[in-house]
Amino acid sequence: MDLRAVATISGLLLGGQAAQVFAADWSPSVSASLASDERRRGLSWSDGRPAASARVSLRPADGFDLSVAATTLRGSARHDGASAGIDSAVVYRRDFGAFRADAQISHHAFLGHGGANYVEMGGGAGTTIGPVQFDLFGLYAPKQAAIGGDNLYLAASASLAVVGTPFTIGAQLGRSSGDSNDPIRSARLRPHGRYTDARLRIDYMHGPLTLGVDLTDTWHGRRIATGAIAADGGRRLAARVGFSL
Repeated sequence: MDLRAVATISGLLLGGQAAQVFAADWSPSVSASLASDERRRGLSWSDGRPAASARVSLRPADGFDLSVAATTLRGSARHDGASAGIDSAVVYRRDFGAFRADAQISHHAFLGHGGANYVEMGGGAGTTIGPVQFDLFGLYAPKQAAIGGDNLYLAASASLAVVGTPFTIGAQLGRSSGDSNDPIRSARLRPHGRYTDARLRIDYMHGPLTLGVDLTDTWHGRRIATGAIAADGGRRLAARVGFSL
């Protein structure tokens, strides 16, 4: 047997062992979804048009999660006309009896528009009482040119698994604030400076399939409704379908 054959077989064996180690240490999960509108914190990231997304999550160690998600943004004016966004995150979670807590750092990249990229960090805590889950969390983006200052998002959420049915009902209330040194850039995350958003969702889950409807709204003393970017706020209804493995 020549050296090339030995090298080939050795490579296959070592590759197989590496694959086993990878599979043992990293538990990958994959999900994909299609939404009639990609909405985050009450604002559209896809200019009110349908958007597709895919996510890969890995768990390299107990409590740690790594994820990368790609979302079509349809040339969104909010993000300098980017056609897609890539969200990468590292999350650490721990349970303390009936309570859970997490900390995270995430990076938001916009294909072809590096000047729009920014970083966020934060964490939260929550508990589950019967079929109801409660959570409080906050995310902070330090001062960055891409967002025209800094940004703080504080939110509270609750979800109810309707016993005996495949339905889950959830609600969230959030508040965005921060300092601005560039009103145009800061409007990406905070139209009109500061605002409140609310979300009501209903999910139907059947195996790996999820069907959902979201009702979102935004306020800033008055309803947000002026300007090309600010017009993405206001009361909107969006539908989604997702599949996970």
